[in-house]
Amino acid sequence: MQPKACNNGPHESDSSLPTALQLVTALTGNQHQRLLAHAAKRMRRLLSVPEMERCLARKSPDDIVHDSLQKVLLGESHQKEGRKLSLKGRQSTDDFLAFVQGIINSDVSNTVRSCEVSFPHISLGDPETEPGTVEVPEPFDFARLVELRDLKRELFARLELVLQNEPALTPVIRHWSELFYVADRIAGPEFDPNLVYRVRQHSRRIFRELAVEIQPGEVTGLEMLL
Repeated sequence: MQPKACNNGPHESDSSLPTALQLVTALTGNQHQRLLAHAAKRMRRLLSVPEMERCLARKSPDDIVHDSLQKVLLGESHQKEGRKLSLKGRQSTDDFLAFVQGIINSDVSNTVRSCEVSFPHISLGDPETEPGTVEVPEPFDFARLVELRDLKRELFARLELVLQNEPALTPVIRHWSELFYVADRIAGPEFDPNLVYRVRQHSRRIFRELAVEIQPGEVTGLEMLL
């Protein structure tokens, strides 16, 4: 179909562009992973705040991506409940992914705002001398974050060795690595459950090995000299 002309140059008519349903169903595994990684990145920026961690604990990147795609589909017929896909969002796969990422950003921001509204607003002070106030909370435990980062590095370094003999596990391990800090499971139903089970078994073995390696030995009294 020939593009229609307008004052801003040629563009394709709405009828010649793919529908929201066609674009959603045409998403490949890699493109879905891009959306999951984007949602995880947005969530990871907020998880260092304890209050946000509690609010976002009810949602996983899978949930956010699923809800965003559902809004795109609803937008075709129920714009009040969904998000109508723009003409630009129909032009290419990259444009469509950018549109969905915008919905993800908006949903995460809305979740944050709803959490902030629910936060109790209490004055800071010494509760013993100033009733009705609370002490300044302890800073976030960054040592825990460092330990988690070290655990991830060691875990996936050993899982990489597993891939030498079981390359079929690569997609599951790569997926888990990207979402490790925010995911509540290794992988969702889009992956072969047998492969997910194999990764889980290898991970449990690695955790047992790490537990043995870091277990302190018998106390001899000479530790102060080391």
